[in-house]
Amino acid sequence: MEGTGKKLIEEGVDEADYACYALRKYGIRPGEWAEMTIPERMFCCAAIELEIEAAEKARG
Repeated sequence: MEGTGKKLIEEGVDEADYACYALRKYGIRPGEWAEMTIPERMFCCAAIELEIEAAEKARG
């Protein structure tokens, strides 16, 4: 999630994608996601981005 959020919106990435990933990967239920503060959700999204980048680098 580098730069502005505008790029992510243009690419079609939205919060629901992160919430779905968090549910599948970490078991964070939608209600728990909705109750998080914005900084908490931003932290989760950043962690997900780092994890995805690391997995892509490992694949080559």
